[in-house]
Amino acid sequence: MTTPNQWGIREVAVATFYDLKTGKALVQLNNLKTSGLENSAETVYARGGRGNAKILGFSSGREGKVTLQDALFTNQVIAMMTGNSLDKASQQIYQRDVLQVSDNSASLKYTPAHAGALISVYKLNSDGTHGTELTYASSSIAAGKYTLTAKVLAFNTGELPDGAEIVAYYQTDTDATSNKITVSSDKFAGSFKVVLDCLVRDVVTHQDFAAQIVINNAKMEDNWKVDMAATGDPSVFDIPMQILKPVNGTEMWTMTIYDDALLA
Repeated sequence: MTTPNQWGIREVAVATFYDLKTGKALVQLNNLKTSGLENSAETVYARGGRGNAKILGFSSGREGKVTLQDALFTNQVIAMMTGNSLDKASQQIYQRDVLQVSDNSASLKYTPAHAGALISVYKLNSDGTHGTELTYASSSIAAGKYTLTAKVLAFNTGELPDGAEIVAYYQTDTDATSNKITVSSDKFAGSFKVVLDCLVRDVVTHQDFAAQIVINNAKMEDNWKVDMAATGDPSVFDIPMQILKPVNGTEMWTMTIYDDALLA
């Protein structure tokens, strides 16, 4: 079937990122909400004559932008935009436990990452705010003190009645499968080859054809955000990129329309 000369496009692309150094595929995004290309250039004009009208135009400063909007957040892509690697290992996270006292003690939900004093321990007021702080005692318990053995906090006898609430802040360890994403002051987003696979529809036959856009050098922008809100649609992740000229050529991007049923 002859590939179309006129076509329409609607479906969002599938985006695949490749490492510029190794050529290896890094990640594919197949849950995009939008994908778009923008092309621009600067034009200066020679003017003259009565009315100082434009006579000749000289174009330069070719630029291109690609913006992907993902319905999901992908750890690998976020890491690529930070310039840091993903840290897949056990990490220490902060934990807040509200505990009820029973028989002069209370048990934490998790094991603290550090022996000794917790970050903070407070008696809890009836409105949920912090009351009197309880401080750590390394040996004998006195008024206003607590000791810690494994996950169990022990309090001065009779100081806290059964059912009284305390709040404890501490750190605990995750398992080894956790992913840590880091934004640091000395690392920035990288450049990658980006391939966008699309569908186009022939205006004459109304048949669908495959189209592949290859962006040889796309620099991820460093300005991006993660929105969080209590209402509305789920947050989306915008991935803005600048299209750069490859060092060994002039093709900033190409688009090939083809019949995938006739692939070799």
